[in-house]
Amino acid sequence: MQDPRLRLFSVIVISITAFSSLTGASLAFLWWLFCTNGLGLLRRSSWPLLAFIPLLLVTIALWITSGDWISYLVRLGVVLLIAIFAYQDQRPGEFMKVCSWAFGPVRGFDLGLAGEMALGSLRFLEGEIERVRQAFFVKGIPFGIQSVIPVSAGLVFGLLRRSEDQADLLLTRGYVRGGMACPRFSRSRSDIFVSGIAIFFFILGFLPVREFFILIQ
Repeated sequence: MQDPRLRLFSVIVISITAFSSLTGASLAFLWWLFCTNGLGLLRRSSWPLLAFIPLLLVTIALWITSGDWISYLVRLGVVLLIAIFAYQDQRPGEFMKVCSWAFGPVRGFDLGLAGEMALGSLRFLEGEIERVRQAFFVKGIPFGIQSVIPVSAGLVFGLLRRSEDQADLLLTRGYVRGGMACPRFSRSRSDIFVSGIAIFFFILGFLPVREFFILIQ
């Protein structure tokens, strides 16, 4: 999607739909599968799927305690897929543009700057993970669970050093609050179509099936 405002709106609407019920989750999954390039983005970079590990752990706990684990797994799983798509389809600077457009040059700029720094850290983490995998492959070392702990520790320390460097840079440049951003947006017909489908599925997800068939007659 070209317009980040429509992408954010669609993601929020369809995430609410997915979390509402199993029917809503099914509709949201169809939206993710056919209306976005989420599957193609995952094929290019699958590391965000690590976010499913905590979900699976909680699902196992619900299964052991006889909770409604199926509904939890399906609804939260679809929400995670949508969130991963929103992250992977986002381009640097878009969050700053949307926040400045929505909240103005002071609060919007501050919020956008914080968001861009967080997303930049995630992109840094993505690049580091890919480099670690390549290094393990070149050395012929299997990249398994036994490697996760030392690698994770190194990545965490790297992120902390990066955050400290960014804070020092802002301090050196005399940043206090607010700033000037001139956001420009472009949208395509497909953006409007995808957003319209998200709204339609949102309405359909909260509409009882019987009333829906009465409505279309």
